[in-house]
This record gives sequence, C-alpha cells and structure tokens, in this order.
Amino acid sequence: MKRCLSERALVRLYLHEGTATQQFHLRVCADCAERYEQLVGDLDTIGQVLKAPPVREIGRVPLARFRWVPAAITCAALVALVLDVAWLRRSSPVEVAERASSVSAFATDLSDALFGPSDTSTIPAVAAEAPYVEAALEAGQPCTRERLLSGDCSDEVSAFLTEDE
Repeated sequence: MKRCLSERALVRLYLHEGTATQQFHLRVCADCAERYEQLVGDLDTIGQVLKAPPVREIGRVPLARFRWVPAAITCAALVALVLDVAWLRRSSPVEVAERASSVSAFATDLSDALFGPSDTSTIPAVAAEAPYVEAALEAGQPCTRERLLSGDCSDEVSAFLTEDE
C-alpha cells in the first residue's frame, strides 16, 4: 500500500473485519502500528469506564442544608409587608381632601397655598407677619414703633404694621 490506513480501517482491524492487505500494512508500517496501539488503549479504557459502576455525583448539596431558605424568604416578605403598610399609612394629599370631606375645599386650600389667598381680607394679616419673618431671616429684632422712635431701625412701614407687645 502506498498510503497509511485510515481510522475506519484501524477500527475494522480491531473488530477483526480488516482485509489481508490492511493486516499486512499494519505489520509493516510503524506509524500505523502506533496509531493502532493507541486506538486499542482508548477503546479498552472506554470499555472499562462503561463496565464500572456509576460514580457518585459530585457537587450536589443535600437539601438539608437549605432548610433556612423558606424562613428567610418568609421574613423578607413580612418586612416588605410591614414597610408597605407603614408607607401607605402616611398622609397623602388625597387623604387630606377626604378628611375635609370635599375635593373643592382641598382645591381651594391648594390654590391658596400656591397662588396666595383669593380673599383680600387676609393680606393685612400676612403683611403684619412680614417684619417678623424678615427679622428672623436677618437674625434680628423686628422694627417696632418704639425702636423706630429710638433710632434703632429705619423701616417705617413695618414699624406701624407690627403691634407693640
């Protein structure tokens, strides 16, 4: 033969189905003889593995180690439920409107808070508080009539709007 034997031919020789020419080439060619010996070794190893009892599975964890998982999930769900209830119990603008028993009353309160009172009778009361707010922001005393007359302040408008206590 001019060429070496194929893998299929080597397997046929192992199964005793090869031709006389293939058997002769196997005896003469060192490369084919070496490949044949390696094939025989591999097939013997495969046969031994298939005949051996199954190997115990590695890496499986017994379920007894995970008994705490359902308890942990239950605790997490309970904490989430408690936090959710606490969140829902907080007062929302809708609840404030329901307590006022009228959505229109809530809308009026909201409008007054955003755009100022629609009733002009409350403006002097807000203006009377302005000096105290300004003084609080400036960290000082509001300008009153007595302080204006003594020269401690110079804001005539706020001096006459504030009441002397």
